[in-house]
Amino acid sequence: MSNFADAAGGPSVAELKKQTEGSGERRRSSVTTEKVKLNSGHYIPQVALGVYKAPNDNTTEDAVKWAFEAGYRHVDSAARYANEEAVGRAIKDFLKSSKVQREELFVTTKLWDADHERAAEAIDESLKKLDLTYIDLFLVHSPGNLGEEARLKAWKDMEAAVDAGKIKSIGVSNFDIEELDHLLANCRIKPAVNQIESHPFFAHEDLREATIARGIHVQAYSPMAQGAALERPEIKAIADKHGKSPAQVLLRWGLQIGNIILPKSLTQSRIEANAELFDFELDKDDMEVLNGLDEGMKMGKLGPAGTSAPGSRRSSNSGGAAGNKLQMTSS
Repeated sequence: MSNFADAAGGPSVAELKKQTEGSGERRRSSVTTEKVKLNSGHYIPQVALGVYKAPNDNTTEDAVKWAFEAGYRHVDSAARYANEEAVGRAIKDFLKSSKVQREELFVTTKLWDADHERAAEAIDESLKKLDLTYIDLFLVHSPGNLGEEARLKAWKDMEAAVDAGKIKSIGVSNFDIEELDHLLANCRIKPAVNQIESHPFFAHEDLREATIARGIHVQAYSPMAQGAALERPEIKAIADKHGKSPAQVLLRWGLQIGNIILPKSLTQSRIEANAELFDFELDKDDMEVLNGLDEGMKMGKLGPAGTSAPGSRRSSNSGGAAGNKLQMTSS
């Protein structure tokens, strides 16, 4: 598998592993500075505010501004969320009121399934709604049901948008291994990320490992399992041990296995708490407990089914089954 990453034009698996195993260059100490280098050459903040199901009004504007004020530099939206305008207004207001430059922010949005055959127009629509001159990361939201040819047309339109400077990096979301391989066999620009559901109760380890082996980072949506298991005694015990909340423990797990995580909240205190992940580290015993919780508890409707294969779970505080790390998000 390692040759796959090299041949596709991205960093090798060994390089990806090195990136995510705590090198001094990458391992920094805050939500602002913690970044991962994508195969496109661009750096992506490892923690983003997700705005799935957030309204297109001042509620979302406030949440995005609170996140930026708390140090976040990455926001993850989508055309399907119908809130790109609110995200754009928040970005504009924050840049006016702070010393932060546009280049310091990272904006992700996504192409909805119905738009695979008109991706060029959809990209321009997202740029207009966000009121931006470029998008940092643009994803195919899911494989959809229009077929492989429509997906490839969308990808070629996305590649053209990269050439035109409208997009910095492109990627996919909710793709399984077969769909990834079909795209890799037909693309000119390799996907930088695959955004999938991943948390201790549904680690999606097989897909994580396959994604990483292809030189693609994983973004993890629903990194807290949408709050469905925060009362588990095992998690509460680890949280008490570190003086942290159960939510922070789940998010820290995602960071330590290498995921780019997308916690979602519209509450200021929770947004701020979800950024406080860099003053503690889960030890080997903590990771073994959390790694043992995978029970296939999939929360989202999108994305391939499946969970970790028996025997593939790691027994240390390193990355994936083979010690790799990376990740993504999708909603």
